[in-house]
Amino acid sequence: MIALYIEAPYGEFRKSYARSYAETYEVPPPATIYGMLLSAVGERFRKAHSGVRLGFAYRRRPRVATTLRKVSRYKYGVASKQSELGNTLEFIESLCNIEMICWVNSEGEHAEMTLERRLIDAIQFPGRINRYGVVSLGLSDDMINEISLVELEDGMFRKVGEADGHSGDDEGPWTKWHRLIPDSSGELELPIWVDHLGSADTRRQRFRLDSEPVDIVSGPGDAEWPWLIIE
Repeated sequence: MIALYIEAPYGEFRKSYARSYAETYEVPPPATIYGMLLSAVGERFRKAHSGVRLGFAYRRRPRVATTLRKVSRYKYGVASKQSELGNTLEFIESLCNIEMICWVNSEGEHAEMTLERRLIDAIQFPGRINRYGVVSLGLSDDMINEISLVELEDGMFRKVGEADGHSGDDEGPWTKWHRLIPDSSGELELPIWVDHLGSADTRRQRFRLDSEPVDIVSGPGDAEWPWLIIE
């Protein structure tokens, strides 16, 4: 099992039923995070690491920002429609200040080269990875600022190879987190697998997010905090 610190300034995670008002999920969906991990190692086949187990915790509950933008619906060859009907307004929600720990456990994988091992290699030897574009969390312009290996020591996450605790601001070391816990009665329904050719094979699961941050003494993997299995 490995733990990754992931930080992104913002991201748009549009709910599947959203239309003119682009409402976002409250946290990045597990399906999106899994896709980002595959992108980080240069993997293009989504089922390559089927069976991997993931766990998530957030430093804070991400804030939602709403942006109003103008959208042009008729761009080519319909000048009359464009002038009268073409421009419309669209509200878009974005999550801001995304900071999370993602645990990756490859015990259930059948791949010869596990996702755990590939992520370690990608972080330590990024020049060896053959991939397109930058690593982003969702849309191609939602770039991440940092992805690092971390370890839990004395209730505090530290970057692997560094002596000092990971403290990004004046609040001091990061010891308390909001866990995202699979729970059939949870208030959040998030996609864990997306069918990009339709919707028949899209799968969703319910989760609950800790209302208050808690101390993490170990990662997921028990009855209180089970793994999410990507299958």
